[in-house]
Amino acid sequence: MVAALTESLIILPAVGMGIILGAYELFLLKGDENFSGAHWFGHGLHIFPLIVVACLASFNIDFFQQSLGSSLPSILANDILLRVAIGLIMAIKVYAGSAVVPGAKGRGMHESLFHVLLIGALVSTSPYLWPLVEPFAPTWLGGSGS
Repeated sequence: MVAALTESLIILPAVGMGIILGAYELFLLKGDENFSGAHWFGHGLHIFPLIVVACLASFNIDFFQQSLGSSLPSILANDILLRVAIGLIMAIKVYAGSAVVPGAKGRGMHESLFHVLLIGALVSTSPYLWPLVEPFAPTWLGGSGS
């Protein structure tokens, strides 16, 4: 017999946090890079869908753990560890994405290490940050604001 799921997927808050963190990443990218024109903007847009997907994963770890039940190895049963792994994967992706275009500061663009780790930490802690953001988010994004 299959156990009934008490939790459901969390979509709108995760998308909202993904959009907020993606915009913040664009802001950090603009500050770290030394580009003229709008090249940084086009280069920075690639991170939006990845941050949204990472936020979806981070928000819904409990759902997947509950739906898979006891079939998970013990290391995958720790939601904090999984969120840290998601944050590290995002940090690596952001750093790798910022290093592909040569010609800015040094060899490649290279966002600062602090900003890369900050984005990874914000993505991994986004489910815990949502209660702080939710009162200000619009209702169409899962918030209670206007």
